[in-house]
Amino acid sequence: MKPKPFIVLAALALASAGGMAHDAMADGPSAEAINVADLIAGLDLDQAQKALASADPADPSFGYARARLALYQGDCDGAVVAFADPRVAKLDDSGLADIARGCARVVAATFLERDTADDVVIRYQDEADRALGPLLVDTVKKARETLTRDLGVDWPKPTRIVVVRDLVALSAMTGLPYQSAATTGTVGIAKWGRVTLLSPRAHAHGYAWRDTLAHELTHLAVTHASGDRAPLWLQEGVAKREEVRWRTASPFDDRPTPDSVVALGIQKHLDLPFDKFGPSIAMLPSADAAMVAFAEVTSFIRYFAASAGDGALRDLLKQLRVGHSIDEALKTASGADLGGWEARWRAHLAAEKASPPPSLLVEETPELRNMRERVRLAELLLGRGHPDEALTELDAVAGPLLEDPSVRYLKSRLLEAVSRPADAQRVLGEAGEVMPSYGPWWAIRGRLVRAAGDGATATADFVEAVSQDPLDVEPACETLDPKAPSPSILCDAARARDVPDVGRE
Repeated sequence: MKPKPFIVLAALALASAGGMAHDAMADGPSAEAINVADLIAGLDLDQAQKALASADPADPSFGYARARLALYQGDCDGAVVAFADPRVAKLDDSGLADIARGCARVVAATFLERDTADDVVIRYQDEADRALGPLLVDTVKKARETLTRDLGVDWPKPTRIVVVRDLVALSAMTGLPYQSAATTGTVGIAKWGRVTLLSPRAHAHGYAWRDTLAHELTHLAVTHASGDRAPLWLQEGVAKREEVRWRTASPFDDRPTPDSVVALGIQKHLDLPFDKFGPSIAMLPSADAAMVAFAEVTSFIRYFAASAGDGALRDLLKQLRVGHSIDEALKTASGADLGGWEARWRAHLAAEKASPPPSLLVEETPELRNMRERVRLAELLLGRGHPDEALTELDAVAGPLLEDPSVRYLKSRLLEAVSRPADAQRVLGEAGEVMPSYGPWWAIRGRLVRAAGDGATATADFVEAVSQDPLDVEPACETLDPKAPSPSILCDAARARDVPDVGRE
């Protein structure tokens, strides 16, 4: 079952990048131990390591700090060894030792690659995902530049990424409960100084994995810039704003609009005050609740940045880093506290009078179920070589299903199969007519417009397809922008995947 449209855009990631700096310190830790904990939480790992070099090795609070630092540096085995000291383990009242053990299990058979030119370290749980490496590094470079510009953050190096094959590994690496990840559609987490990213192959047709990476890198940037003092709503709001600013705009960037999804949340009583989000959006009770929460913080941060200016975000993070409360930091950076800004934002929403997205209000009816069955029958007929009969089934499909790009893709495939390429291109339509983004829709559109002589549009369409579904053979094996990373290794990985075609599952 496909995620709801806004979740495809918004359920990108999700837990806060840092942790409480003093989450497991014994009562009355020394000032030096507190300083080291703060340095680690704020991702100043080199400074923390220097401070620990001269720390008392017999002090268990420093032993705990060494265990935590090892986890942040990607040395999960080292963290496990450090927690084997009973005096250190006694301080662990937050389950960090379990996370270290889970991390050690996941990375035990991983493949490590380091891009020395750009100082990016990537671990792959599945060797086949190494084909994503050039595009991962390219995304990191562009996102770093954008975040430095927007937030004024300097980047501690290296940037660490772990690509995992499933939610079980994602949970083990990060400590996010598996059920929470499954409920809210979590595909990436920035925590313990790294980004843990779910492989695009974990979903049948991928997801916006490059935007997810940019989203999670924003968490690391905000954590570092604020000294890990940014509240959840600020972390997620800035990450949602920044996840698309590293690249050129896409037709799906603002559909549906965050304001319209907030309106849906208000209608369904799912909206929350910012101080009621809990420890992570990924731990909210439902996908709808997560969708609305993301929309709230996205809308708010957009409003704040537009009203106070980009410089206000940079100043806000700086004020948090020096220890000011969120209200003090907001007043200094922008002239009003959180209550004042939230009141202004809600007044703005009321004036905008946004309506809930019609696509999210569609209810399942017997007629809609019947049309879904026709779509499935058309897939099976295509897989068995009966395109004319499959087209007859799809001719009966109407209404909301025609906004589904997978339905248009299927009909276009069938029209192509009966030598009607012009009709196939017409049926696909434009990006503004479908939702959400769907890799195969972009891929067949690229092939059709290229055959019609529009090479520039075809290239852009194949780039969009790879950004959504990099291991689908069609986009992976096309020629991309010559300035982009070579697609050849992607093509090899996609062919090796050997996924059966539509209707032949």
